[in-house]
Amino acid sequence: MRKLLFVLTLSTLLIACAKPYKYLGRAYVPTPVVKLYFREADVVEPYEVMGKLDVALPSSMNMNKIQSKVMAIARSKGADALIIDNFDQTTGGFVTTGVGATSAGDNGSVSGSKRRTDIKKDIVVKASLLKYKKNIQQ
Repeated sequence: MRKLLFVLTLSTLLIACAKPYKYLGRAYVPTPVVKLYFREADVVEPYEVMGKLDVALPSSMNMNKIQSKVMAIARSKGADALIIDNFDQTTGGFVTTGVGATSAGDNGSVSGSKRRTDIKKDIVVKASLLKYKKNIQQ
């Protein structure tokens, strides 16, 4: 029983520490400010797409926090701007939580458990990270 509890706890910690995003592209020195766009036509500076970002965060998270998280990742990769390509809610998988107890008394054994299964919902943001051409060192 202790071994199972240890494995479950370790698995939960590893999942919790996993990055909530996937990034494919180049990285530059982190930038202090990232501009946010929703259409390519709004970007007036000449730029190149330096990479693609895919972020999945819990749907219960505040939209301002989701935006801040996406922009923080873009800053850490060295982007000057980002374009939100897609914003969607996904449903996938189940999360089961619960506790159980067993005790043996003089009158017999008593056992009980309480479990709850929720459907996992995430907000998925897909974005293009941009680097202004004037900031790319040749």
